[in-house]
Amino acid sequence: MDQLEVYKTDLGYLLQRYYESPVDSTTYPDKNIVANSLSTSIVANRYLVEAGERPESMIIHFSDIASIHILILKDAAETYSSPDVISRWWVDLNDQLAHYIDHGRRLQDDVVDWRNDMMSCDYNEGNKYDTWTVTDQVAQVVDVCTQVHNTHSCDDHCQAYQITMNREVSLFVWDYMGKSLREWEILKIKTSQMAARVTA
Repeated sequence: MDQLEVYKTDLGYLLQRYYESPVDSTTYPDKNIVANSLSTSIVANRYLVEAGERPESMIIHFSDIASIHILILKDAAETYSSPDVISRWWVDLNDQLAHYIDHGRRLQDDVVDWRNDMMSCDYNEGNKYDTWTVTDQVAQVVDVCTQVHNTHSCDDHCQAYQITMNREVSLFVWDYMGKSLREWEILKIKTSQMAARVTA
């Protein structure tokens, strides 16, 4: 995690340099050069959030870093395009969007699967009473429903807990990944069209 924090600090510095860079310059690195440095840095270091031991715990970092990368590539593509010339940055943006959309979708699924794996439900039948016990390792909850033997008042206890939990997980995933993914998918439509217009 320390390495990731150091990298995010460096990324912030590069981002600031990008926005302070001129569009064209013969004496100072321009946006084109800084965008290339930033993009190369992100591609080389994104393994910190994409290939970790528990990538589902990196969903917020992934979304942050991917959004910065997309923002820079989009700005460079628009900056260096004109009615007569389509910048090759559109091709880079299109390729990176494909990567981030694919990884983001898998990450969403992984988060939901991981969260469900962290919950268990056990049934214990007794002579007078039966119990359904939900154990949620993430929320650190043990929720027990007791019913009179051979009745069914607790039959939906586990399912009800899981439905509520999945609703909360879905909201979390939507807030931290889903909104970004939707924006990336919409942008991908445009970048695919622009990238197709780039001449070699």
